[in-house]
Amino acid sequence: MSPIGRVFIVLNLLLAGTFVGFSGTYLQKQANYKEKSEKLQAALDDATARHNKAIDDLAKERNSFENAKTAAETAKGALETENRKLTDDNKLLSQRLATMEGNVAQINSQLTAANTQIQGAFTQAESAYKMAMADQREKDKAVQERVETQAENRTLKNTIASLEATIKGNTDNIASLHKERAELQMLVSVATNNGFVPALVAPALNGQVTAVAAEGRLCTISVTENISGVDLAEEIKKRAFPIAIYDASGYKAEAIVQAYDASANAFTCRVQQGVGKGGIKVGDSATTKTP
Repeated sequence: MSPIGRVFIVLNLLLAGTFVGFSGTYLQKQANYKEKSEKLQAALDDATARHNKAIDDLAKERNSFENAKTAAETAKGALETENRKLTDDNKLLSQRLATMEGNVAQINSQLTAANTQIQGAFTQAESAYKMAMADQREKDKAVQERVETQAENRTLKNTIASLEATIKGNTDNIASLHKERAELQMLVSVATNNGFVPALVAPALNGQVTAVAAEGRLCTISVTENISGVDLAEEIKKRAFPIAIYDASGYKAEAIVQAYDASANAFTCRVQQGVGKGGIKVGDSATTKTP
């Protein structure tokens, strides 16, 4: 092959390679343009749909505004009619008000004159009322003082009568007590001459031994029965009376009451006589009467 043929072959190869390169580039660009075109078409379709919807919405809104305009114009006409009516009424009322103001001015003038007369009459009436009230208060005060004095006199009379009756009753009681005391003194004197010992007098009581101490020389007796119903605290202040201790077998000993515990209703006693029959024990009975 000649050199020229080789040159043409090389040129053909170069041209073929160049054509292939340009063809690939154009094909790639064509694919990109197609994709971009599809995207633009989709965006255009979406924008068109939104635009159409906006147009529809604006059309609806325009219809609403037109309806509202029509209603507003109707209301305006009604208001204008009402305003004209109110203006006419206002003129009529203004005329009536002017007439009434004239009448009121005339009435005020008459009332001023009448008020002056009424004020004078009221001042006179008030003065007379105050004088009458002062006289009435003085009268009421005198009546009240009279009623209070009468009530106080009745109270004093009743009190005096009650005190006189009390004094008479107390005088009679004192005389009776003096007589009773004289009789008792006489009886005590006779009894003493016959061997009576006042220290041995004791209230009628029954009890039970609840504690024994000091080898039987001291004991506690709880009161189970206050037959005479006397105040035991007062009785123990008067005298230390004796109390007999016994059981089922009989008399055991005699104890002298030394103190009284009101909270426990019990006596503290000192055993006076010798104890027999097994000694004093808790549970033994006690009495101021003969067992």
